[in-house]
Amino acid sequence: MFFHVHAFEQSLTGLMEKSLQKNQLNIYRKLFNFVVFCDGIDNCLPGITNISSAKDKECGRGTLLRHFSKWLFLNVDPPLLTEVYADLDNIAIAVKERNISGRTNFKLSTLLWKPNNRKWSQIGDLKNNGDKYPAFIAPLFPNTAYMLNGRKLKIGVLEWEQFCMKPVCPTNGSIVYTHICKDLFDSLGEHLNFTYELIEPPDKSWGELSETWNGLLGMVARNDIDLAGIPYGITLKRSKDFTFPYIMYQSKCEVVHRKLSNNDNHWMLLVSIFKWEVYVCGLLTMAWCIGLYTLLERYSVGEHIKAREIPTCPPSTSDSVMTAVLVPLHQGSLHLPRTIKGRIFYATWWLFCIIIVAVYTGNLVAIISVGKENIPFSTMEELAENDGFKIIVSKWSYYDDIYRYGNDSVSQRIWRKVLDTRSTNIRNSLDEDLHIKMLLQSSYYAYITGSFTADGIEKTVNNLRRMKCSNGPNYLSLPFPINSPLVELFSDKLIRLYDNGILEAWARKWSSTKREEYVPAMTKVDMSNLRSAWTMCVSGITVAITILGIERFLNYRINKD
Repeated sequence: MFFHVHAFEQSLTGLMEKSLQKNQLNIYRKLFNFVVFCDGIDNCLPGITNISSAKDKECGRGTLLRHFSKWLFLNVDPPLLTEVYADLDNIAIAVKERNISGRTNFKLSTLLWKPNNRKWSQIGDLKNNGDKYPAFIAPLFPNTAYMLNGRKLKIGVLEWEQFCMKPVCPTNGSIVYTHICKDLFDSLGEHLNFTYELIEPPDKSWGELSETWNGLLGMVARNDIDLAGIPYGITLKRSKDFTFPYIMYQSKCEVVHRKLSNNDNHWMLLVSIFKWEVYVCGLLTMAWCIGLYTLLERYSVGEHIKAREIPTCPPSTSDSVMTAVLVPLHQGSLHLPRTIKGRIFYATWWLFCIIIVAVYTGNLVAIISVGKENIPFSTMEELAENDGFKIIVSKWSYYDDIYRYGNDSVSQRIWRKVLDTRSTNIRNSLDEDLHIKMLLQSSYYAYITGSFTADGIEKTVNNLRRMKCSNGPNYLSLPFPINSPLVELFSDKLIRLYDNGILEAWARKWSSTKREEYVPAMTKVDMSNLRSAWTMCVSGITVAITILGIERFLNYRINKD
């Protein structure tokens, strides 16, 4: 009980600050029930409500007393005010009136929200005759059933792939967004009974902390808006300055980069079929076969096969080399083996070469037709050590904090590569998104982001490869001002949307336009992949023609002389 307005203000401020720190709906609804005796107090109703409304905007985020407090004013003198400018939802009064017999009766009325203005509605009488009791025809505080009572919330937004996008058509100056965010705001507005106004941050950035928060998060921290309409990753630094309701999404860390093909280097295509170890083993095997074949033909004991087409003299070293080389080229030899052992060895060498050549030609056709993917790295450690790839991390993202303040050596190496890649010309999130997509079109940029963002990028950038990171899951939700009383109301609705799969259904609804990845047909062969073969062929023909011309010229000079 308070006898002075100043004491009432101090007590109300302390009660609000303590309850906001606990941030629980049941505490709000139990503590803020007020009964005010206005007997003989001038301007009791407007005075108390205006003070309370001002304190609510100062300490209660304009929400705590407005939606959760209940006020019953007794002994209010007529005439009843037709307008109450305070934003408090739940106000009821007992207006005293004298009847003809001189007895005092009380008219119970409650203040309702109407489309045009607030109006009083009488709900019962309290007669002072000893045998009558209040006869209520409606609840004392009916506004409690209408949640936020049509309040207009300010929601900060920015374009984010697949979640919140601006329509292509002009909107006559008003800010309009589509995709999941519109479905979410409309559903929350219908359930919690509020309308909303979309506001964009002036610098068009997500927000980061230097001395103070800037961008969209800065608007939330300064209470310029009631909440941010884009889910943010929940980090320790952000949780100190913002309050997050129930999580909306669980995003996994992924590394996105453009697929690389083994035949990107067209000049080395013919030798890129096998690894270098295979070619070394093949050359060593050929050298061993040449030596063994020569020994078998020269020093074999036993009968030689006598035939007219087989020379009687043993083959020379050059003959043995040409015999071994011509077999994999599908060419015959004039020097056939003279012994049975030599023929068996020669047939075995033929079978070996047939298998190797078949494997080579099969792989060559497959690579030319489809393209074999080259996986440059498979772990974050390999990515950090890969000098050929530059690393991108969004400037205002959850992963920016992870690698900026990471203590392990891998995170520190990744962060150094991120700083080397990061452009200083990026001034807002929209420019950054476009810049990242342009870089991903190149072959040697890796983008560390969440799976939700990666799904959106795949709609505009083709032939992407995605690798999971070693980091844990990233939990995303809507940031509210610190200790905002709206958090508990929104959490209850977000839990229902999450558990019922509505958020996933909206994601599938707006991801139905996913771009199909182009896969070249097996029968279409890019002739540019064979440029090395064409070059060798043309070079051979050129050398042969040159030698032929020289021979013709020399023969002509000899015959002339």
